[in-house]
Amino acid sequence: MTPFYNTNKESFDEFFESSKQTVKQEVVIFKVMQRGEPMSPSMVYDFLDQKWPITSIRRAMTNLTDDGKIIKTQETVKGIYGKKEHLWALPQKPDAFDQASLFDF
Repeated sequence: MTPFYNTNKESFDEFFESSKQTVKQEVVIFKVMQRGEPMSPSMVYDFLDQKWPITSIRRAMTNLTDDGKIIKTQETVKGIYGKKEHLWALPQKPDAFDQASLFDF
């Protein structure tokens, strides 16, 4: 998981606490995504009863994408600010092939 981005130059203790919160957010959002339904950041925001800022949700979803845990799709929906947002989903698992199907020309 990607840590908190310390762009506001927090002290070490503040940075450590922020990093722990970042990891917690990513774990929770990944669990939400494991429901199997593609979701936009605004949809996750609403699902979590607007518990965290939308920017934190977007950051967590980007981190999860960078970690290969979710993927950004080409499908869009209208977000909470009236702008299009992409849907994210779990990556597709590759189809299982048995040896016979590999050589069935």
